[in-house]
Amino acid sequence: MQYLDYLIPLPSITTDNGDTVEVFELKADIDESSLEEWAAHFRQNYCSDDILEILIDGTGMTKEEYLLSHKFPDKTDGFGPGTRSGDFGELLISDYLEFVLGYTVPRERYKNKFNRSSSTQGTDVLAYKISGTSNDPNDELVTFEVKAQASGNAPQNRLQDAINDSFKDPIRKGETLSALRQLYIEKGKSDKAQQIRRFQNKPDNPYVEKNGAAAVHDIKNYSESVLKTVDLKGGSRWLIVIKRAELMKLVHNLYERAAKCN
Repeated sequence: MQYLDYLIPLPSITTDNGDTVEVFELKADIDESSLEEWAAHFRQNYCSDDILEILIDGTGMTKEEYLLSHKFPDKTDGFGPGTRSGDFGELLISDYLEFVLGYTVPRERYKNKFNRSSSTQGTDVLAYKISGTSNDPNDELVTFEVKAQASGNAPQNRLQDAINDSFKDPIRKGETLSALRQLYIEKGKSDKAQQIRRFQNKPDNPYVEKNGAAAVHDIKNYSESVLKTVDLKGGSRWLIVIKRAELMKLVHNLYERAAKCN
């Protein structure tokens, strides 16, 4: 993903409790070709292009109309804008894990929404690495809780919110793995189902588990002093924060571009 070249690492922050927060800035000057590539990839998380033509058959809608009214969170109504920013944040972290750090990230959770403007259930981001050796104890499973504040000027401690919610992940992780495995089995993707199976019994098949919390901020409500106050409450978390100027404008722009299928 070319747009990730614009995700620039900044000096990390050490919290008041001595924990490290990785900080990135998503630059504002992303070129047109990178935005178009990103939008096309972004769309696939909600609806694969290879079935979109089938889905619009009989609806009387164009692809763009269908995506905006049936798949993407609403731009203005109800929980739609908040869901847009939340989904965007989760997908940004997913892309970073997959295309920068080399993890495999399942991309199924957004395709099966019954309410397009509500957040999906389960672990926000799940990613893994599997070596060629059967049940290698160095295999990795990563879970992330992600929060976003894409608008407004008053800083909120969204990273602390993500940390607090991440303590629910041991339960949600199991549920998410089970749901993914069933989905892959039903779709006939036995290889992917086997990859998920590898992480369902840690006591008998040990692996490395990493838990993370991330926040995505508009630069106007990003606050280093607020970040320094986060408290892991005795736990251990991989902490990431990403900031960007005019974040909500970018979010809406990306959805609009994603709806315009070539």
